[in-house]
Amino acid sequence: MHTVIESTDSKFANYWTTLFANDPLQHPLYALQKFDRPEKTTNSQFTDRSFLVVSEEQPVFGCSLTLHTDESGKKHMGYFGLDAATHVNKKTLVQPSNNFQPEAIRLLQEHISYLIEELQPDSLAYLDPVSCGIMSPVSQVLLEHGAQPTIHPTQVLDLNSSNRELLRNVKKTYRGYIRWGLDHLRTEIICGELFNQTASQFLQSLHLVETIPQQPDRALWRTYEELVKHGSAFLVQSRLQGQLVASSLFAYTENTCHYLTGSALSNCPDRPMLHSSIWNAILHSKKLGCSQFQLSDSASEPAINEKNTVIAAGFGGISHTTLKMKMNQ
Repeated sequence: MHTVIESTDSKFANYWTTLFANDPLQHPLYALQKFDRPEKTTNSQFTDRSFLVVSEEQPVFGCSLTLHTDESGKKHMGYFGLDAATHVNKKTLVQPSNNFQPEAIRLLQEHISYLIEELQPDSLAYLDPVSCGIMSPVSQVLLEHGAQPTIHPTQVLDLNSSNRELLRNVKKTYRGYIRWGLDHLRTEIICGELFNQTASQFLQSLHLVETIPQQPDRALWRTYEELVKHGSAFLVQSRLQGQLVASSLFAYTENTCHYLTGSALSNCPDRPMLHSSIWNAILHSKKLGCSQFQLSDSASEPAINEKNTVIAAGFGGISHTTLKMKMNQ
């Protein structure tokens, strides 16, 4: 017997903890549910419509989902400034077929369709992690509603490899950038109690997030800050001759670390600096006990400083594809 449990249910928090612990991807940005967030970030501007599909006291699927109404009255479905996303419990896979029970898939698709019909959003943004090598059943529903998919390549690095092997897999030009950074930049890792408003403002000043006034972007930045303060993310900040010149943000769980965003001052020497920041983050992730490091192309983001564009494939690892679905009514 499968049932849908919504975020208002008293059992939701415990089910969610079990689900996320058994999610093969454990994307750090979705680790914080509403019950983990400070009250100031769970205001009425976002309505949490997250839900779970549960079978015999075991969560099978979960969906991180909120509704936000902007100043013009348009409604947007996502997740506290992020894309909405689904999560799976790998323990509920039907062996050996590597599939989920049809009833669980049916309920997941039906509830997403129900929410779209009920809420009538003007837009919906959804991240399909292609978990377990399978496109999410939610993507099929969104395609039927006219959503447009875009492919986002990701490189997954195995942190069980030695530092020497990891560096050997980095392409030659990137290794040169890394060595220059190690020789000329003083790097600091900022997390938890070390994080302050100055560190946050500097990182924001290097990104378009600061100059875009829309609420979802401010909510996204608050999510970033929450993760750092909770000890689920860290900043890598670099100084050149005492001047703070580069800052990058990474989020992590017990298993995986993700590169989220980073940039450097444009008037610095004509030598990319983010590559050494990422390398320092890789080494720090290993110390944290992470087994994987996920890196997406910075070329897919708005470029502030093109010389610091990072092509993820240059760091080696295994290629993985995620899908971003955008739906506009």
